[in-house]
Amino acid sequence: MRNKCLTVIGLLLVLVACDPAPEIYYQFRSFPQSEWNVQEEICFEVPIDDSTAHYNVSIIVRNTNKYNFSNIRLIVDILNSDHTTQTDSVHVHLADSNGRWYGTGISLYDVEIPYQTNVQYPDSGVCVYTIRQGMAENPLQGISDVGLLVVRN
Repeated sequence: MRNKCLTVIGLLLVLVACDPAPEIYYQFRSFPQSEWNVQEEICFEVPIDDSTAHYNVSIIVRNTNKYNFSNIRLIVDILNSDHTTQTDSVHVHLADSNGRWYGTGISLYDVEIPYQTNVQYPDSGVCVYTIRQGMAENPLQGISDVGLLVVRN
């Protein structure tokens, strides 16, 4: 019986120690007083070591209770290491129709948005993600941080 328990504990420790999706990049940019000016672009420089691997990219938005909208529009520019560019408009719902915030938190809410899945970068090197807000309010009140998470599949 004791050997079975030790075996089960050992297997659990091995499973916990294995990281099925190792993160290669996880960074946030903060906005003073939780105000994001429309001219302010945030850049994330993601080092890509393996152009044969596949990656998942997520954008994380942190908002406070002072955010006046239920959604946010983001404009994302991607400059790949092979100098190709791509621009996307991303519409993110931060609250439901009753005004309840999505994500986790109490007075600061984290919403993780899957942005790119199973992406393969054309070349190794640095890939630059530039994100700006596309809302009419300036400065945009209640957005405290925006982050980027890149994990290998």
